[in-house]
Amino acid sequence: MRIKSKDIAKELNLSPATVSLVLNGRPGVNEKTRKKVLDYMENVAMKEYRTHHNGVKEGMVVMINYMKHGIVLKRGKGSTILPIHMQMEEAVRKAGYEFKIIDYWEEKTEIETLIEELTIQKVKGIYILAAEMHQADIYPFLKLKIPIVVGDNLFNEQGIDSFLVDNEEGIARGVNYLVEKGHSNIVYLAENLNIFNFMERREAFIREMAKRGVNTSKRIRNLGNNVDEVYESMKKYLDEGVKKTSAFILESSVVSLGVSRAILERQIKIPKDISLIGFDALPPISLLKIELTLVKGTHTRRHLAAIKHLLRRIEDNETEIVRTYYKTRLLEGNSVFDKTKYIYHA
Repeated sequence: MRIKSKDIAKELNLSPATVSLVLNGRPGVNEKTRKKVLDYMENVAMKEYRTHHNGVKEGMVVMINYMKHGIVLKRGKGSTILPIHMQMEEAVRKAGYEFKIIDYWEEKTEIETLIEELTIQKVKGIYILAAEMHQADIYPFLKLKIPIVVGDNLFNEQGIDSFLVDNEEGIARGVNYLVEKGHSNIVYLAENLNIFNFMERREAFIREMAKRGVNTSKRIRNLGNNVDEVYESMKKYLDEGVKKTSAFILESSVVSLGVSRAILERQIKIPKDISLIGFDALPPISLLKIELTLVKGTHTRRHLAAIKHLLRRIEDNETEIVRTYYKTRLLEGNSVFDKTKYIYHA
């Protein structure tokens, strides 16, 4: 059942605009109001579930947030019930199964305990958010002998279906954009975190620059794992002097926020003195003085697509291995200087 924003607003005595912000995961709403709306939606979903409970099959579909250090999950609001989770639950329920989200912390729980829990609960299929997983981490799940789909990682040898952002295409898009604007001295600013998406982006940057005959040995700089660390590291980098660098590619939203803060504090002009192009979306009010040019991947839609694909796996016993890449798009801001307009010939 689809509930309209105006109906929720009327029921909770809120404005439709406020409800819309919450349902779309946008900022600008206090946590108390956000929780009020999300709790209401969860209650509606549970009532709908109980109404149709007689059609539920025996078994459960589970989404697992797999964490080694938890940095990625914390940025994504953890296991807080979001509109996308309710859409996933609705899709699973329509297929006749129960839906559950599990946050698995590697350091807190033995993997055998989790596998036993999944067996007892008669889990029929698993979608794993696998950004923090290593290749060996998938093997315990294979013992369940049930359909598995992963997001943000690849397990080629194990033949597991994957839903991913096309990091290589995104980095190529960003580098090409900078080159077309006349930039050749490009540096890639990274986190210290070696998760799948970030490692793919770094490797793609090396390949893109190699195509242009550029040695990247000193063109990738690791800065930190949170905004404050990135900010402090970037200040030290600026103290060293960035030499002839004219543009930075920023690996993530964390890098974008920390780097921009350091540059603006030094009163370095963006984009005239240095150009910036980020990867991943930022909250609209994050950088008040900059409209950052961004390479943006899709997130929530591919997770819902992965769940629907998992349901087809469960029902149809498909044997073809699927790897689905979601292309990026470039959102032009005002953070890249077009040097081609200022090249004069004698």
